[in-house]
Amino acid sequence: MSDSILAATGVSKSYTRAIISSVHLQDRILKWRLQRKRVTVHALQNTSLAVKKGEWIGIYGHNGSGKTTLLRLLAGLLHPDTGSIERHGSLSCFFELGIGFHPDRKAEENIYIHGLLQGYSPKEIRKMTQEILAFAGVDDFLDLPIKCYSTGMRMRLAYAAAAQVDRDIYLLDEVLTVGDEAFQEQCRMHLQSLKENGKTAILVSHTKGELEAVCDRILFMDHGRVVSEERMWDGVPVPVTV
Repeated sequence: MSDSILAATGVSKSYTRAIISSVHLQDRILKWRLQRKRVTVHALQNTSLAVKKGEWIGIYGHNGSGKTTLLRLLAGLLHPDTGSIERHGSLSCFFELGIGFHPDRKAEENIYIHGLLQGYSPKEIRKMTQEILAFAGVDDFLDLPIKCYSTGMRMRLAYAAAAQVDRDIYLLDEVLTVGDEAFQEQCRMHLQSLKENGKTAILVSHTKGELEAVCDRILFMDHGRVVSEERMWDGVPVPVTV
């Protein structure tokens, strides 16, 4: 995997959860020592992935198949129990409503903090702020903290902040469902421009057709493993051996 810009080798991740099988509050308080059980969930099992520079990979699977766990491991937000991750480029990530955004801060304040965490100078952040706000379409709500935004508005702002950052690799979780249809089309056009400019990306989605429209390969996950793969040839998905 030495020619890869991003790679995972034999990566596994498990979670252990405590379960108290009781209905009433008093049972939870009085009998927790007897009733508490622990269940281990294997979110990812011995998974390997290699992404070349300029390649676009889609990850598809049902809820709980390990898609988001794999993406977070690649981003460095989680540490694998076993295996290793190699990164040979700078990253920009979009997860859920924007990890790291503070609900009590205004949009411009969150963009500023996000920019600092990405390593930008205050001057560079000021320059990109207007582009991010215009892309997200939240100019009329700049006096409000983002906890007052609708879910769609917060997602648009989070995607705009992640996508407008100039990075080598983009890790995008369900970005193709952000906002309304008009904003989704805006996202598709922006993703296409990133691809044309030679950027690398991994996209997670529940919609296979959306992945086929932009990705070079699609990995299918089930129970924490990559079980199959398709490559796109002239817009047609072709199964390959994993």
